[in-house]
Amino acid sequence: METFLANITTFPVVVFTFLLIIVLFYWMMALFGVVDIDVFDADIEIETDFETEVSINPDAEGLSGLARFMLNWGLTGVPITVVVSFLIVTSWLICYLATSLILVHIPLDILRYAIGAGLIAVCFAVSIPITAWTIRPFKGFFIAHTAVKKSTLIGQECEVTTGQVNEEFGQASLEDGEAGMVLSIRAPVDKKIKKGDKVILIEYNEKDDCYNVAKI
Repeated sequence: METFLANITTFPVVVFTFLLIIVLFYWMMALFGVVDIDVFDADIEIETDFETEVSINPDAEGLSGLARFMLNWGLTGVPITVVVSFLIVTSWLICYLATSLILVHIPLDILRYAIGAGLIAVCFAVSIPITAWTIRPFKGFFIAHTAVKKSTLIGQECEVTTGQVNEEFGQASLEDGEAGMVLSIRAPVDKKIKKGDKVILIEYNEKDDCYNVAKI
Protein backbone atom coordinates (compact mmCIF):
# COMPACT_ATOMS: atom_id res chain seq x y z
CA MET A 1 0.00 0.00 0.00
CA GLU A 2 2.85 2.36 0.82
CA THR A 3 4.44 1.66 -2.56
CA PHE A 4 1.16 2.35 -4.32
CA LEU A 5 0.65 5.66 -2.51
CA ALA A 6 4.24 6.63 -3.17
CA ASN A 7 3.90 5.96 -6.89
CA ILE A 8 0.61 7.80 -7.40
CA THR A 9 1.95 10.88 -5.61
CA THR A 10 5.26 10.87 -7.49
CA PHE A 11 5.93 12.71 -10.72
CA PRO A 12 4.72 12.07 -13.40
CA VAL A 13 1.84 9.91 -12.06
CA VAL A 14 0.78 12.68 -9.67
CA VAL A 15 -0.28 14.80 -12.68
CA PHE A 16 -2.83 12.20 -13.74
CA THR A 17 -3.72 11.45 -10.11
CA PHE A 18 -4.77 15.08 -9.69
CA LEU A 19 -6.88 14.90 -12.86
CA LEU A 20 -8.35 11.58 -11.73
CA ILE A 21 -9.46 13.14 -8.44
CA ILE A 22 -11.27 15.86 -10.42
CA VAL A 23 -12.96 13.21 -12.58
CA LEU A 24 -14.07 11.22 -9.54
CA PHE A 25 -15.42 14.38 -7.91
CA TYR A 26 -17.33 15.26 -11.08
CA TRP A 27 -18.94 11.80 -11.32
CA MET A 28 -19.91 11.97 -7.67
CA MET A 29 -21.69 15.26 -8.41
CA ALA A 30 -23.33 13.69 -11.47
CA LEU A 31 -24.45 10.71 -9.39
CA PHE A 32 -26.26 13.00 -6.97
CA GLY A 33 -27.77 15.06 -9.80
CA VAL A 34 -25.78 18.22 -9.10
CA VAL A 35 -24.41 18.34 -12.68
CA ASP A 36 -25.45 16.79 -15.98
CA ILE A 37 -23.38 14.18 -17.80
CA ASP A 38 -23.34 16.36 -20.92
CA VAL A 39 -22.76 19.63 -19.06
CA PHE A 40 -19.77 20.59 -21.25
CA ASP A 41 -21.11 19.36 -24.58
CA ALA A 42 -22.74 22.67 -25.51
CA ASP A 43 -19.37 24.43 -25.26
CA ILE A 44 -17.65 21.93 -27.56
CA GLU A 45 -20.43 21.53 -30.09
CA ILE A 46 -19.31 20.41 -33.53
CA GLU A 47 -20.28 23.18 -35.90
CA THR A 48 -20.25 23.03 -39.70
CA ASP A 49 -21.42 25.13 -42.61
CA PHE A 50 -23.43 22.20 -43.95
CA GLU A 51 -26.77 20.59 -43.09
CA THR A 52 -25.18 17.15 -43.33
CA GLU A 53 -23.92 14.60 -40.85
CA VAL A 54 -20.39 15.77 -40.03
CA SER A 55 -19.29 12.36 -38.83
CA ILE A 56 -19.32 11.22 -42.44
CA ASN A 57 -16.67 13.72 -43.48
CA PRO A 58 -14.08 14.72 -40.84
CA ASP A 59 -12.21 16.80 -43.45
CA ALA A 60 -15.15 19.11 -44.05
CA GLU A 61 -14.54 22.85 -43.78
CA GLY A 62 -15.94 24.65 -40.77
CA LEU A 63 -14.85 22.10 -38.18
CA SER A 64 -12.91 23.38 -35.19
CA GLY A 65 -9.55 21.81 -34.38
CA LEU A 66 -10.97 19.90 -31.42
CA ALA A 67 -13.97 18.68 -33.42
CA ARG A 68 -11.73 17.49 -36.26
CA PHE A 69 -9.43 15.73 -33.78
CA MET A 70 -12.32 13.92 -32.07
CA LEU A 71 -13.87 12.88 -35.38
CA ASN A 72 -10.61 11.55 -36.78
CA TRP A 73 -9.93 9.46 -33.68
CA GLY A 74 -13.48 8.21 -33.18
CA LEU A 75 -14.02 10.06 -29.91
CA THR A 76 -17.57 11.09 -30.76
CA GLY A 77 -20.96 9.53 -30.06
CA VAL A 78 -20.74 9.87 -26.27
CA PRO A 79 -20.73 12.95 -23.99
CA ILE A 80 -17.39 14.79 -23.84
CA THR A 81 -17.23 14.10 -20.10
CA VAL A 82 -17.23 10.35 -20.77
CA VAL A 83 -14.42 10.73 -23.33
CA VAL A 84 -12.30 12.86 -21.00
CA SER A 85 -12.90 10.46 -18.10
CA PHE A 86 -11.74 7.45 -20.12
CA LEU A 87 -8.71 9.39 -21.40
CA ILE A 88 -7.63 10.36 -17.89
CA VAL A 89 -8.24 6.93 -16.35
CA THR A 90 -6.37 5.19 -19.17
CA SER A 91 -3.49 7.69 -19.06
CA TRP A 92 -3.24 7.32 -15.28
CA LEU A 93 -3.11 3.53 -15.49
CA ILE A 94 -0.46 3.50 -18.24
CA CYS A 95 1.63 6.10 -16.44
CA TYR A 96 1.36 4.22 -13.14
CA LEU A 97 2.50 0.97 -14.71
CA ALA A 98 5.37 2.65 -16.56
CA THR A 99 6.51 4.39 -13.38
CA SER A 100 6.27 1.25 -11.25
CA LEU A 101 8.09 -0.96 -13.74
CA ILE A 102 10.61 1.40 -15.32
CA LEU A 103 10.91 4.91 -13.90
CA VAL A 104 11.60 3.86 -10.30
CA HIS A 105 14.74 2.07 -11.42
CA ILE A 106 16.32 5.20 -12.94
CA PRO A 107 18.89 6.47 -10.39
CA LEU A 108 19.30 10.12 -11.40
CA ASP A 109 16.51 12.49 -10.37
CA ILE A 110 17.15 14.88 -13.27
CA LEU A 111 16.94 12.06 -15.77
CA ARG A 112 13.84 10.69 -14.06
CA TYR A 113 12.05 14.04 -14.32
CA ALA A 114 13.08 14.47 -17.95
CA ILE A 115 11.78 11.03 -18.89
CA GLY A 116 8.69 11.58 -16.75
CA ALA A 117 7.82 14.76 -18.63
CA GLY A 118 7.99 12.88 -21.91
CA LEU A 119 6.04 9.99 -20.41
CA ILE A 120 3.05 12.26 -19.75
CA ALA A 121 2.73 13.00 -23.47
CA VAL A 122 3.30 9.36 -24.41
CA CYS A 123 0.66 8.10 -21.97
CA PHE A 124 -1.90 10.57 -23.27
CA ALA A 125 -1.14 9.67 -26.89
CA VAL A 126 -1.44 5.94 -26.20
CA SER A 127 -4.69 6.45 -24.30
CA ILE A 128 -6.42 8.04 -27.32
CA PRO A 129 -6.86 4.91 -29.48
CA ILE A 130 -7.55 2.82 -26.37
CA THR A 131 -10.31 5.23 -25.34
CA ALA A 132 -11.77 5.27 -28.85
CA TRP A 133 -11.97 1.47 -28.78
CA THR A 134 -13.36 1.39 -25.23
CA ILE A 135 -16.21 3.86 -25.77
CA ARG A 136 -17.39 2.22 -28.99
CA PRO A 137 -19.90 -0.14 -27.27
CA PHE A 138 -21.39 2.80 -25.32
CA LYS A 139 -22.26 4.97 -28.32
CA GLY A 140 -25.70 3.43 -28.74
CA PHE A 141 -26.70 4.58 -25.24
CA PHE A 142 -26.19 8.27 -26.03
CA ILE A 143 -28.04 8.68 -29.35
CA ALA A 144 -29.94 11.97 -29.28
CA HIS A 145 -33.00 12.38 -31.45
CA THR A 146 -33.84 15.91 -32.42
CA ALA A 147 -37.55 16.65 -32.45
CA VAL A 148 -38.95 17.49 -35.88
CA LYS A 149 -41.06 20.64 -36.05
CA LYS A 150 -44.33 19.72 -37.68
CA SER A 151 -44.34 22.82 -39.88
CA THR A 152 -41.08 21.71 -41.49
CA LEU A 153 -42.81 18.69 -43.02
CA ILE A 154 -44.72 20.86 -45.51
CA GLY A 155 -44.01 19.64 -49.03
CA GLN A 156 -43.35 16.05 -47.99
CA GLU A 157 -45.01 13.15 -49.82
CA CYS A 158 -47.13 10.68 -47.83
CA GLU A 159 -49.26 7.61 -48.45
CA VAL A 160 -52.86 7.52 -47.24
CA THR A 161 -53.54 4.68 -44.78
CA THR A 162 -57.26 5.20 -44.07
CA GLY A 163 -60.14 4.18 -46.32
CA GLN A 164 -60.96 7.78 -47.16
CA VAL A 165 -59.95 11.34 -46.31
CA ASN A 166 -62.39 14.17 -45.61
CA GLU A 167 -62.61 17.41 -43.63
CA GLU A 168 -62.96 15.54 -40.34
CA PHE A 169 -60.77 12.45 -40.61
CA GLY A 170 -57.83 10.92 -42.41
CA GLN A 171 -54.36 9.53 -41.77
CA ALA A 172 -51.20 9.03 -43.82
CA SER A 173 -47.75 7.55 -43.27
CA LEU A 174 -44.54 9.48 -43.89
CA GLU A 175 -41.27 7.64 -44.39
CA ASP A 176 -38.53 9.39 -42.39
CA GLY A 177 -35.78 6.79 -42.72
CA GLU A 178 -36.57 5.24 -39.34
CA ALA A 179 -39.85 3.87 -37.96
CA GLY A 180 -41.96 6.24 -40.02
CA MET A 181 -44.52 8.82 -38.93
CA VAL A 182 -48.31 8.63 -38.83
CA LEU A 183 -49.92 11.98 -39.57
CA SER A 184 -53.47 13.25 -39.34
CA ILE A 185 -54.54 14.70 -42.69
CA ARG A 186 -57.57 16.55 -44.07
CA ALA A 187 -58.94 17.22 -47.56
CA PRO A 188 -62.30 18.04 -49.18
CA VAL A 189 -64.37 14.90 -49.61
CA ASP A 190 -64.92 15.67 -53.30
CA LYS A 191 -61.21 15.08 -53.91
CA LYS A 192 -61.96 11.38 -53.40
CA ILE A 193 -58.66 10.61 -51.68
CA LYS A 194 -58.55 6.98 -50.59
CA LYS A 195 -56.21 4.40 -49.08
CA GLY A 196 -52.97 3.95 -51.00
CA ASP A 197 -53.10 7.36 -52.70
CA LYS A 198 -50.02 9.56 -52.65
CA VAL A 199 -50.60 13.02 -51.21
CA ILE A 200 -48.44 16.03 -50.46
CA LEU A 201 -48.60 18.08 -47.27
CA ILE A 202 -49.54 21.63 -48.22
CA GLU A 203 -50.46 23.25 -44.90
CA TYR A 204 -50.23 22.53 -41.18
CA ASN A 205 -53.25 23.28 -39.01
CA GLU A 206 -51.81 23.88 -35.56
CA LYS A 207 -55.21 24.19 -33.89
CA ASP A 208 -56.38 20.71 -34.97
CA ASP A 209 -52.86 19.25 -35.21
CA CYS A 210 -53.38 18.00 -38.74
CA TYR A 211 -52.22 18.66 -42.30
CA ASN A 212 -54.20 19.80 -45.31
CA VAL A 213 -53.12 17.66 -48.26
CA ALA A 214 -53.46 17.54 -52.02
CA LYS A 215 -53.55 14.40 -54.13
CA ILE A 216 -50.53 13.83 -56.34
